[in-house]
Amino acid sequence: MEIKKNDNKYIYVIVGKNIKRIRKEKGLTQVQLADLIHYHEGTISNIENSSYQTFSLEFLYIISKKLNISMNEFFKEIDS
Repeated sequence: MEIKKNDNKYIYVIVGKNIKRIRKEKGLTQVQLADLIHYHEGTISNIENSSYQTFSLEFLYIISKKLNISMNEFFKEIDS
């Protein structure tokens, strides 16, 4: 399902793409990120692929602390 920019759930698409970008920049697999933050790898996969359209700020906060990045990184607009 494609989500358009004017859809309220579009923010989840942006955040998911940024999690994937950041994970790859850090040289981590989905399994490694999941282990690091104590989440299931399926959760990471679903979020990165826009299949999971709800998650908490706490989830993002945990990733930001474990990867030593700013929360702002999750909300940057990126190209598809």
